[in-house]
Amino acid sequence: MKNLFKIHPITYIILLSVLLTGYFNYFLIISIILITHDLGHIIMFKILNYKIKEIIILPFGSIIKSNINLSNKTTQIFLISVAGILFQILLYPIMFILNNIFVNDISYNIFLKYNKIIMLFNLLPIIPLDGSKIMLCFLENIISYKKALKMINIISIILIVILVIYITYYGINSIIIIAFLLYKTIEEIINHKYIFNKFLLERLLIKNNNKGIKYIKHIKNLFKNKYNFINNKGEDKVLKSLFMP
Repeated sequence: MKNLFKIHPITYIILLSVLLTGYFNYFLIISIILITHDLGHIIMFKILNYKIKEIIILPFGSIIKSNINLSNKTTQIFLISVAGILFQILLYPIMFILNNIFVNDISYNIFLKYNKIIMLFNLLPIIPLDGSKIMLCFLENIISYKKALKMINIISIILIVILVIYITYYGINSIIIIAFLLYKTIEEIINHKYIFNKFLLERLLIKNNNKGIKYIKHIKNLFKNKYNFINNKGEDKVLKSLFMP
């Protein structure tokens, strides 16, 4: 358990910069928001019976490594992805009550501002933010999984460019976060082939219970939430011939 949580160096830099500049209220409130966000993901992982291997704390949420597979049900991945945002929403009535008891108006206004910023930021479809996973859940229902992965990469790059133009003048913290998002997006693009092959292998090893049927001409056009026939051959046979020739 002691090795479960890891704080990313970027998180240290940003939170400590806030603390050292004398904004202790900001440090405390942002930390509470991030912990609440992560708690939402963790609880949803536990509800769906997934094992958490590592939690990397970031200044806008977390990266949680678990035994969940790429081929797992889209609904489960969607629920895990939105859980952090939902828990942040639950903070609003809690903080409203606390504001009427002992939390001062300044702290409450700081919470209102940064809870909204962190929530909206996480909803951006940029890798590795929750928004990219939510967007992928929608895309993989209407286009092939490989195309969905490429689409997320393209959307991520476009939005990072827009962010660079829009918020770089806000200071070094913004630049560091954008640089990290760019790094993760490039990493995803470089590993695109590996990720897709991993998805195909998991598809072979995990029983496919999808009821819908899709007829495709090539394995690269495989739909995640369908049972696919590739040139009239069931996907099981095609995947076996691919990985077990």
